[in-house]
Amino acid sequence: MEWHFGPHTLAFEEPDLVRLTPQGEFDLKEAREMILRVREFQKGREALYLLVDARHGTGFSAEVRRAISEDRSLVPYAGVALFGASFTLRSIANMIERANALLGKPSAYQSVFTKTEEEARAWIAAQRAARAAAR
Repeated sequence: MEWHFGPHTLAFEEPDLVRLTPQGEFDLKEAREMILRVREFQKGREALYLLVDARHGTGFSAEVRRAISEDRSLVPYAGVALFGASFTLRSIANMIERANALLGKPSAYQSVFTKTEEEARAWIAAQRAARAAAR
């Protein structure tokens, strides 16, 4: 299954993987449309993992960042792996995560930046295995 939201692509892979390929910046309308699809895929699943091909993404608009900060249900993932992100995108994400922690809003999920898709998928597989072992 694959959908397009503006220039961005969203796909689902069984059993629990959401793959996002952003092109440029995400705006609030695109993010809200995307989360509706994700919530449908989430039904009946204990956890979801997000795999982001960040090679052509430039981040989220200020509106999206604010919405995510205020409503954590917009990021319903047990883990997020981003591959191919620029130094700038990694730096911005790190600053946002630190700011949220200082404001008492620590991330509800684990995340990692990797160079390759293979590394990102391996990280997700390890997160999935750790979650299964903890049950």
